[in-house]
Parts: sequence; C-alpha cells; structure tokens
Amino acid sequence: MSVLDIVRDVCGEVGITQPTSLVGSTDLQVIQLLGLLNTEGRELAARSSLGWQALIQEKVFTTITQQDQGPLVGGSILQASDNYRHILNETIWNRSKRIPMFGPRAPRVWQGFVALTFAGPFGEYRIRGGHLLILPVPIANDTVAFEYVTRNWVQSFDGSTFSDKIKADTDIPLLDAEIIQAGLRWRWLRAKRLDYAEEFNTYESRVIDALARDGTKARLSLGGDALADSRIPIAIPRLIGAS
Repeated sequence: MSVLDIVRDVCGEVGITQPTSLVGSTDLQVIQLLGLLNTEGRELAARSSLGWQALIQEKVFTTITQQDQGPLVGGSILQASDNYRHILNETIWNRSKRIPMFGPRAPRVWQGFVALTFAGPFGEYRIRGGHLLILPVPIANDTVAFEYVTRNWVQSFDGSTFSDKIKADTDIPLLDAEIIQAGLRWRWLRAKRLDYAEEFNTYESRVIDALARDGTKARLSLGGDALADSRIPIAIPRLIGAS
C-alpha cells in the first residue's frame, strides 16, 4: 500500500475529499495530511527500543590501525543516508578473528584500559562523541560487523532508496500500513479538535500487539534460560573454534 493509498483511505473514512496527489500539493488540507503522515511514520518507527525488525540493518566495515575508528556516521562506517538511530547491543563482531567485541565500556573503565595499555584477547569498544573506539588497537582491514536500527521508515516504489520522510506519492512504508493508517486517522481527528479517544485506543492496542509479535520472540523460562523449556534438541556451537 502506497502512502497515497493510505491517505485516500483515511479521507474516505472521515468524509473529506480524497486527494489525487500528496507531494507537491498546494492544498492546505493535503499538506496537513502529509505532515501528519510523516509524523506518524517517524513516531511509530521510534516506538520499539529494540527496533522494529523491518528497520534493522547490518553494517560491515574494515578496521584501521588506531583506537578511533572514525565517526559512526559520515565516515567510512555509516553514511548519512543510512539514517542511523542506534547500534543493537551485543551485535558487534570481528568476523576476521571470529570473536565478539564487548561493550560499551564506561568512561572510567575505558580510561583505565588506555592508561594500562589494554591488550586482552577480545576487542572492547566505546562510543564517544559519535566515534567508535576499539581496544586493543586492531590491525588494518579486519572485517567488523554489527546490526543497527535505522530511522528510515519508507522506501521508494522500486525499493532502491529509503528515507525518514515521504518523497513521492508512490513511496511504501516499511512498517505495517494498517497501523500507520490508524495512526493517521486519530492524528487527523485530534488536529481538527474532534473526539479521537476511541481511534487512539484502537491504534495503541494495535501497536502493542504488533510490538509483542514483531520478529518472533524467544521462549523464556523462570530460570532465565531461553532454551530451558524447549523439548527440541538444539546444538549450540562454541563461540571460539566452533566446528
């Protein structure tokens, strides 16, 4: 469903004229609907602290021989178009050495590492001033990867570009179109100072339900072991030297 389809559906529901276009329209009502739709997309994208699975991306980069690997955004790691929100915890791995990087380390701990010339077997990292720091200082051209959450919630019709703002009527949301439609509905009613309580409650229920199911969930036990209750044998390879 395109963003224009979403707006037209909502307009039909609330009894206002359905627009033939959104982007570039000079109609004040259409401009407002487009603004509300952008607000809904951005706020819905930010609702999950772990990130909606549709907004999780992977980044692979190569290291340089210094503690400071450069800015996370705008350097050799992430580009501005990636619209980085945050790295997912415990996903940074040195693929060349097949070992995880632990962190983020607290400022006090990090300064201790630097003062003592830290040389442990595993990589440690910290994000400071928007830069990714790694100790021990890695060798050049190691392959490092991590998963991150993007702010981009819409894609072009052909899937070639992604953005956090609608740029064409044919753009398609990466998140659930029905939830976005419900969000636009209550936001429009609120903007017009009409009663929106029922629509808002319906929307919130849908969001909470979607968050609970998004990306599937691991089975948990009271003992804290996600696999403890599983009756299916699962082979868990060792982190190092797995065969």
